[in-house]
Amino acid sequence: MIKKILKNSSNYFFLILFNLALFLIYQDTNNYLTVKYITTNKSMDIMISIIFTFLLFKLYFDSYYYIVINRYNIITRIGRKNYNLLILKQLLIPSIIFFIINFLTDYILIGKINIIYIMINILFAIACVITLPKKKEYNNEFLIVLILFILIKVVYFKFFI
Repeated sequence: MIKKILKNSSNYFFLILFNLALFLIYQDTNNYLTVKYITTNKSMDIMISIIFTFLLFKLYFDSYYYIVINRYNIITRIGRKNYNLLILKQLLIPSIIFFIINFLTDYILIGKINIIYIMINILFAIACVITLPKKKEYNNEFLIVLILFILIKVVYFKFFI
């Protein structure tokens, strides 16, 4: 069961490595959280935020898009209700693992956890993944999602937090 859930475990491994590298670069708690979950105007911070966002979306795209692209074949085999449950599972499992990994790494590395930042990133990521059109080739969509997500984070956190 766990092996099936973590079939793309390299994504989670890279997420943990990225958290460690980010901690080595930004040892100050506020800078670490800001660069990881929000972003700033500095080019290095934006680059790191884009990498973090890329890792977040890669968790979803590796499993979710295959199922959405082949939805008619899957619905034919398992039915619409089971298909919707499968989609929900493909969104929830990476979100839960992302939450746990970031919760633990933030606590271990900096001794501080900001659940609001983690939840907002997860909710925005799920909203972007669900709302974008699904095509056979999603390379351009991935770039659009990255740009859109960075802009949403900058605007949201600038005005609301």
